[in-house]
Amino acid sequence: MVLKCILGSIGHFIFFGLLIVFMLMGYLIYFIFKPFIKDSQHFFQEGSALSYRLFFLLTPRIVLEADILDNMPSGAIYVSTHQSILDFPAFAIYIKNYLIFANVNLGKFSIVEKITHSVGVRYIKGKSLSEVGDIQKELESHLDSGKNVIYFPEGTRHSGDKLLPFKRGAFKLAMKKNRPLVPVVIEGAYKFLPRKSWCFKTSKKEKIYLKMLPPLYPKDFKNEIEMMKYTQNIMQKKKDELCDLF
Repeated sequence: MVLKCILGSIGHFIFFGLLIVFMLMGYLIYFIFKPFIKDSQHFFQEGSALSYRLFFLLTPRIVLEADILDNMPSGAIYVSTHQSILDFPAFAIYIKNYLIFANVNLGKFSIVEKITHSVGVRYIKGKSLSEVGDIQKELESHLDSGKNVIYFPEGTRHSGDKLLPFKRGAFKLAMKKNRPLVPVVIEGAYKFLPRKSWCFKTSKKEKIYLKMLPPLYPKDFKNEIEMMKYTQNIMQKKKDELCDLF
């Protein structure tokens, strides 16, 4: 079992190995050319996106099949299903200039916190109300500047057939700032790296499907509850379609 886990985790080692190498190189380049780099977060996001692309190219058992919008809106809120830590690399390849609202606590790992913060992750678990409020203001300012925000509205990783009830945060923000909301459905990532697992669970070649649905606009809904329920409904229907492909 241990040997199978080690052999099955080659993709895991590739993923974190690439990420660590690119982050170390990124920090080195950043400190050398810091006076010429206007947006450090964008710089680190571009480097991490490159490492994600290489990961999917170098891990032969994973086939990422992405269907993204021809014209992805800027200053938008992207809401995604969440099955695995592989979900974020899958769509961070395509979404630029983002902040991601995450319900995790990385505070006890200072180096991890620093690295994830540099690429736009803002976690709230374990934060005080005032700290959460500051993060909320940062998200709003980010949208005002024409950049993007990413949410996992289920609040946690989940691999069941039915989506967990959505939380209101992303939809409340969309209404408040009058910004488009783009639903993203990712299916199949749990087959490789499910929640609470450090072992890749399959040795077969499998697909991860990523589907971006058309943007939704606040003007078409009475309030965030109606928008949230509609979004969950269309994402569930698309998830069911993708599940049928396996």
